[in-house]
Amino acid sequence: MKVLEIMRRVKGFSTPFGGVDWDLPTPQRALAERVVVYLEDRRVLTMPRAITSAVDDPGHCVASVLQIREMLTQILMEPDTGAELSEHLKAMRAACRRFLDTVGNNHSGHVRGRAQSATFGAALGELRAIFGIQLGVIAARYKLELPGELSAILPAADIDDDEG
Repeated sequence: MKVLEIMRRVKGFSTPFGGVDWDLPTPQRALAERVVVYLEDRRVLTMPRAITSAVDDPGHCVASVLQIREMLTQILMEPDTGAELSEHLKAMRAACRRFLDTVGNNHSGHVRGRAQSATFGAALGELRAIFGIQLGVIAARYKLELPGELSAILPAADIDDDEG
């Protein structure tokens, strides 16, 4: 077991003359993994029929985005988030705010007509696109594998003209 791993597990020790207590900051890669693990279970990002189900229950989508925004804020407050990871998390949090601003606080009336459904669907699509870009960069930077559900929102791969 490496010294850093031991230090991560040990929170302190005591002697007859006093004690020492410490917490080592979580490395950025571990924080990035926490974000991925949390987001892989967010159906608002991953469910193929989320736009259809949003028409039936927009409140569920809005509540999920609010929870995502809160989690991102908590990770950003971690002491070892770092500037690079923070940049991507802030972009995702801004996408959450933009989604919420578009659909409004009183989201129940936003999906009644075709125009409102289109607005809601467009806002959801934009949210997913931004999250896909940011998660792609995070996965590449920290060498993380994205689960199939999240990899579905990554930007499409470029296809050479010869292949298409």
